[in-house]
Amino acid sequence: MTQSGDGALSGATPSGTPTLTTQELFAGKDEIVLIHNGSAYRLRITRQNKLILTK
Repeated sequence: MTQSGDGALSGATPSGTPTLTTQELFAGKDEIVLIHNGSAYRLRITRQNKLILTK
């Protein structure tokens, strides 16, 4: 799945796959922590509006 310059999604999303916008996921913040198999991962939005995931 890719995103066009106007913010619209292009490509197919598999039926039944949960989909969230970054606005919903981040709730006004620029960083969240995800816990996966007991490890913390930081997902952040950069100044260039890119996503970076680090362990």
